Amino acid sequence: MAASATAPRFKQFPFFDQSRVRDVHDASQTPHILSTPAEIAATASSSRGALVADTHGSIHVLDADFEPALSWVAHVGGRVTHMAEADGVLITLGEEDALPQPLLKVWHLSKTDKHGAPLLLRTAKIPSPSSSARRAPVACIALAPALAALAIGLADGTVLLYRHFAHAVLSASSPASALPKPRTVLDPVPAEPITGLAFSAQPPSSTSTATAPDALSLFVATPARVRVCTLSSGSSMRAPLEVLQVGAALGCAVRAPKGDGMVVGRQEAVYVCGVEGRGASFAIEGPKLLLHTHRDYLLIVSPPAASSSELSKLPANEVGRVTVFDPESKLIAFSAAVPSGVRAVLSQWGDLFVLANDGALLRLHEVPLPDQLSTLCAAQQHPLALTLAAARGLDAGALAGVRRAYADYLYARGDTDGAMAQYVLTIGWVRSSYVVRRFLDAQRIHNLVTYLQELHALGLANADHTTLLLNAYTKLKDVARLDSFIRTEAKRGADAGELPFDLDTAIRVCRQAGYFEHAAYLARRWERREDYLRIVIEDTENYADALAYLRRLGPSAAEHNLARYGRKMLGALPDETTQLLIDICTDPAALRAVDPELQSEQPAAARQQTSYLAYLNLNRAPAPAAEQ
Repeated sequence: MAASATAPRFKQFPFFDQSRVRDVHDASQTPHILSTPAEIAATASSSRGALVADTHGSIHVLDADFEPALSWVAHVGGRVTHMAEADGVLITLGEEDALPQPLLKVWHLSKTDKHGAPLLLRTAKIPSPSSSARRAPVACIALAPALAALAIGLADGTVLLYRHFAHAVLSASSPASALPKPRTVLDPVPAEPITGLAFSAQPPSSTSTATAPDALSLFVATPARVRVCTLSSGSSMRAPLEVLQVGAALGCAVRAPKGDGMVVGRQEAVYVCGVEGRGASFAIEGPKLLLHTHRDYLLIVSPPAASSSELSKLPANEVGRVTVFDPESKLIAFSAAVPSGVRAVLSQWGDLFVLANDGALLRLHEVPLPDQLSTLCAAQQHPLALTLAAARGLDAGALAGVRRAYADYLYARGDTDGAMAQYVLTIGWVRSSYVVRRFLDAQRIHNLVTYLQELHALGLANADHTTLLLNAYTKLKDVARLDSFIRTEAKRGADAGELPFDLDTAIRVCRQAGYFEHAAYLARRWERREDYLRIVIEDTENYADALAYLRRLGPSAAEHNLARYGRKMLGALPDETTQLLIDICTDPAALRAVDPELQSEQPAAARQQTSYLAYLNLNRAPAPAAEQ
């Protein structure tokens, strides 16, 4: 099918460096062990090195120079068809001339026998269904993490399962003993050969909590569908559930990059499915020969597009193309033609290796993440850079750097609202003065308010920030937000009473701006008695409130403050003030004293001074009687 002209095209960036691997002894040649690709039967990655099996039944463990570090004949007189390794245990399936059915062997790569070959732990013949007259070849295999299970898919539609595989191969005392009989997960369906298998540790949400921690999900692909079989920690298994109504050809159904599902490559698109059903799909059109998972990437091997118009633009000798796709960031990280076609793909030592049919071995090395982000930012693809950074788990500081670059870009384009939305997310990492200076213009005061509010909410504002924010409120005459701000009694995530702003600054700015009511609220709420009296007497001349407040302070504090404001109080409310003075001298209990802690806030020097009312000779003990 030709690629549709209306299909979305994913952005492409050079996130992999391509180089050719040369033979360590002859730089003009491919590594000797791979010089004849037609004899390569299977490849696999392992903890010991790259694994290469040839058509003669031998397996080679290659070092980083692609030189054999270990070689042995695994299947005598036959060939290896499939390999998988985990925790130093290698599983091989192959054919041997002496046997009519496929043979499974289990090897310990860290132990050797007397001939220097890896220790053979187990050998087992792959059984065929009793209803089948001829032996069905192995189509694909899947090995669960930690050797929890081994699944084998046959060309006749049968799926065999070895549960608790690690226990079966590592616990028995006698080496090379037979494996337990596998369980048939799916019965033969000749019209639907198995084309892909993949394990996932994520069980369906409906799985009971008792079995969910140890449950495994096995995805099974055929040309027509994808099903999932949920395996409990015991021997029970749920009935297979169809999760995708389309299937894939052999080699085009693999484990998803995150390990939580299966990816299926078809002519029209690439589909992702999980234990709950179909997931995302990507319009990557055209025929596909092979899919391979590498870290968070999906490698797609495909021939040229089928339309004659597109074929005319391609080199005459191009018969294959390798594309590295990032499903989470939705971008193409690499794409290149392979003139002779692709023989095998391998992930090893953190790199991708592509073996071409002409013997060329290509290494694809991912460029460092900071360089990828720089490339995206230079191309003005900041949202994509943020998506990539988040997907790769970039630390908060580095992510803030990407957001700052995006904010600077938006600011330069005049999108101050969008820029501020990004700057706010950099608080704590980017200097606040850098952002504040950019928004001091009157036209951008609304954006400045947004930033300053967030600074205060996070408890990262200083007195200057408080001054700026309150001045912005008063300049905008935004009384509602000013009310809300001064009534905020704790910064975000903190205990009540831990103010998000500098109290002295807030009171001072509100007084200077003429918002005396707000200043008085702060002073009274937070027991700033001197400030409150100064506001209600000097600013608002609300002497009645001042008088009532003095009575609540108690005799000592009332007396101290009358020394300062008594003249004004007598001038405004002579009777009421006189009565207060009388009460202080003759009936202190008439004044409602506050708790001792508030009284202790009175300056020590004021408490040590002789009362200015002392001359009245009131509240003194009577003079002693004259001697007779």
